[in-house]
Amino acid sequence: MLTKRHHGVVLAEAFFFHCLCDPLSVLDDGRRWRFDQTIECGKPAAGHGHAAVEEQQRGDDPQRALSAAIELRDQVRSDAQLGTRLPIRVGVNTGEVVAARETSKGDFLVTGDTVNVAARLQQAAEPWMIVCGERTARDAQSTFKFGAAIDVDARGKSRPIRALPVLARAGRPAPAPRLPLIGRGPDLDQIELVARRAFSEQRPFLVSIIAPAGVGKTRLLEEFLDRLPRLNEHANVAVAQCLPYGQRLTYWPLRAVLFRLIGVADDATAPTVREAIHHWVRDAGAEQPDRLAELLGATVGVVGESESMDRAGLLSAWRTALELASRKAPLVLVFEDLHWSSDSLLDLFEFVMQPRAETPLLMIALTRPELLDRRPAWGGGKRNYVSLSLEPLQDRDIARLVAQMLETSARDVIDRVVQRAEGNPFFAGELARAVAERGTLETLPDTVQATVLARLDLLEPAERRLLQLGAVFGRSFPLSGISALEPSPEDVETVADQLVAKDLVRATGRDQFTFRHILIREVAYQTLTRGGRARYHAAAAAWLEERAAEREDALAELIAYHYREAAALSTSLAAGPGAAIEVKQKAVEWLARAGEVAAAAAASIEASRHLRSAIELAAEEQLPELYERLGDIVESGEASAEAYRTALRLARQCGRPAVQQLRVMAGLLSVSMRAQGSVASRMSQEEMAQLRSEAASTAKSVTDERILARYLAADAFYPFWRFGNANPDEISAADRSARRAIEIGERLDDANLQSAALDALSGNAGVRGAWRESRELSRRRLTLVDRLNMTEKEDAHSMVAWGSIILGDLVDAERVTAAGLAYVQPGQIPGWTMHLVAWRICALNLLGRWDEALTMGERARQLWIESGRISAGYAVRGFMAVIDIARARQDPQLLEDNRAIIDEIVVPFPADSHFKRLAAWSAGDLDTVSRDLAKYPTGAFAPPERAERAINLCLDQGRLPDREVLLRIVEFAQAHEYRLLEAQARRGLGLIDHDEGQFARALILLEACGAVPGVARVKAEHALLTRNRESFEKALDVLEHLGDLDQLQRYETIPVG
Repeated sequence: MLTKRHHGVVLAEAFFFHCLCDPLSVLDDGRRWRFDQTIECGKPAAGHGHAAVEEQQRGDDPQRALSAAIELRDQVRSDAQLGTRLPIRVGVNTGEVVAARETSKGDFLVTGDTVNVAARLQQAAEPWMIVCGERTARDAQSTFKFGAAIDVDARGKSRPIRALPVLARAGRPAPAPRLPLIGRGPDLDQIELVARRAFSEQRPFLVSIIAPAGVGKTRLLEEFLDRLPRLNEHANVAVAQCLPYGQRLTYWPLRAVLFRLIGVADDATAPTVREAIHHWVRDAGAEQPDRLAELLGATVGVVGESESMDRAGLLSAWRTALELASRKAPLVLVFEDLHWSSDSLLDLFEFVMQPRAETPLLMIALTRPELLDRRPAWGGGKRNYVSLSLEPLQDRDIARLVAQMLETSARDVIDRVVQRAEGNPFFAGELARAVAERGTLETLPDTVQATVLARLDLLEPAERRLLQLGAVFGRSFPLSGISALEPSPEDVETVADQLVAKDLVRATGRDQFTFRHILIREVAYQTLTRGGRARYHAAAAAWLEERAAEREDALAELIAYHYREAAALSTSLAAGPGAAIEVKQKAVEWLARAGEVAAAAAASIEASRHLRSAIELAAEEQLPELYERLGDIVESGEASAEAYRTALRLARQCGRPAVQQLRVMAGLLSVSMRAQGSVASRMSQEEMAQLRSEAASTAKSVTDERILARYLAADAFYPFWRFGNANPDEISAADRSARRAIEIGERLDDANLQSAALDALSGNAGVRGAWRESRELSRRRLTLVDRLNMTEKEDAHSMVAWGSIILGDLVDAERVTAAGLAYVQPGQIPGWTMHLVAWRICALNLLGRWDEALTMGERARQLWIESGRISAGYAVRGFMAVIDIARARQDPQLLEDNRAIIDEIVVPFPADSHFKRLAAWSAGDLDTVSRDLAKYPTGAFAPPERAERAINLCLDQGRLPDREVLLRIVEFAQAHEYRLLEAQARRGLGLIDHDEGQFARALILLEACGAVPGVARVKAEHALLTRNRESFEKALDVLEHLGDLDQLQRYETIPVG
């Protein structure tokens, strides 16, 4: 059967053809097999010399033909018997041939002008020389080096044939040339404009390029980076690549940025990295260089001997590092595939964009729209933020792209591809390649994934396998790791070069390659079987583990990821159950280590995620420690209590020592009593008594002072947990425990332990009604603030604010909440931060700074979402303050949104919980508010701020409380100096009794507190009683300035006098 094909033809011939009768012409089978394999053809054609032609047409035939020629020439020349006796010369040509297979002889015969020309080129060559045709050289110019062109006379040709000697391979092939950027001119102009502003104004800018896969984010970035030298020839570029499993890798992408800044290789050991960081920060002139170096090292797992880092300091350290890096020259920092990043990395990204000094920094984030699902307010509200949302290209632009790729103007071809591509340039490019390779429009795939898959199917097995194995590592992969996954007879570097020539991957380093597009990686990974994925992830983890010497922490999260994936697929491991068990053990080991690394970098969300993954895979004997650590780290009080309960049960089952059991009980006591506002499943009195009894019994056999002090401080919160129902003996005992814990904390120089014990003393003072004493004890905690972890730091500020609000010192409450929040960075302990934000909202609401209060209200909502929508009962007061403002301003949407938040928060709390009653208050249920107020306990621990808000709500809505209740509250408030509560009660009495004296006293108290909305209300109500039109109008002016439409309308319906 004759077929016409386009091929590369290799003709090799012994120079002394007349000597073919020599015994050397009868090659041994092994040598002949080797030569035949070299040129990858069928059997040699009959006749003198050796001819080769590919049986299949491929897009890289010229490169294959030249590779075969060089390999054949080199093998013959290096052969011990042939090298000096059989010099060959080779001719290579490319073009159409007529081919036929002679089945009886096993030959594959080719004829035609292409073969004849190859023979002439061969004849023109010198011994050991390779000569190729001009077309072959042109098609292979990126991968081979050629000598000066020569003219070869050929029989039957009217003029000489132009040919070129083949000198050698050109090394790694260059990436396929990029087509001109089409349809994105305005987007490119906008990025250039932002870059100019960042460089000239010396301040950071963030550009987010948002689009689905294949729409052109990477291509737009490439064009900008090509033009960057024209904007500033000294600008430096650092690229951070987020991996497809990046949410499990806390700060991994920052390694590439930091390593580029400090000038170390990716495989540098931890000591080398630490030394390089210290050297760099000193040379850059950083203040406190040792501390800065330590914090930077924490993000890449080289924290040395330090304990957990303060997240605020860590984020600030990166901002400082980027400021230092941009002093010498503008810095362009690129984050690819940001939608895959961890939450902590997103927080750092946003924090760095808060300008502090002159910083010529341009940050570019390439992301899919999924990022906005995680961070709806991404970049919002910042003046130095630009968002580019790339839309699909217009049909005319896709048509231009296809026409250039196919070098055709045929409308039917172009229109068919344009219609199928739907504006996606990557899809269009893959379709164009499919048309070029297949020569038909009949079988074009329907999706971009199917197009990529069809292209992969046309690859050689070795090429396709390398892509599959590379996909296991992610968007980028090391060649040295490929062989570790699966040994191959092929030269992986040669195979990788072939993939570069086919524009499927790009060389990005000595040993590193990157998929040209993430969709190629995704499709290649999807073609692996479940068993293959398990096997290769396990092999990747083992390979990384072998290379992790002295940088175990740096690679912990990456190794943990691969072992975890292998363990999740472990039933498919071919090596059997034993291998599956070993992989799970490795996964638990590295996940636990990854959790500690994340915790050391103050990334509690990622740390708890690693620990939960470890728990899913761990054997029972490993669980007590894992659950205990989860209880230490997790944000939710409810989840923390549950983790501690499980850890305690398992510790007892596994026979853990008393000191470990007491440590767990201390954690459970602390979260259950101290953080009770976040624990919906409140213990019964009997359950708490049993836990405290068991802890006290266990403590008798424990000698570790630090653990004992933690237990004593936790147990000292018992009166606080009882909501004022503790008797004097119980309060005294708790105080003694707290003071003993303080003594131990001072002896051990443990500031956090001292702070916790002081908090217990402060809570007990509040239980006794001594809120001024309580606030002073909390202020003692602030004297330790520089040595406190972030949880203690924020809680100390919250407790001072609580005392100040109860005492009517609103200015102090505002000041201390602002000071506390200044320590907090984005993403940092969102649950505890929400507590402080709630108190700030209350203070701002009472001060009449309502716009600021609403801004804080939105922050509280974001924190609640970020923390996992936890049962944050302690934050309800903040959302209720927002509802007060929404009701006053008659904003139904704001009112409904915050009511919904409160309703969701209180769902898990029991029916008799005071949080459930607060939800009724927020809904405007005045009957419930009045009943609660009537039963208001005037004992020592009655929460004064709650009663104050209840009276205010009733009075604002025209509901007058019982006179006797208000009289009782006035007496109680006076005795304890609760100025705001006393003022509201006197306001109520003034309205009930039409008593000017009560109004006057209320006004004095409210003005002393700085409570602007309260002052305006009392003045208006007093003016209505005294018929003082001028005073009434002034009060209404204040309410109008506040936007208090609700009270304006109510007062305007009441006649003066």
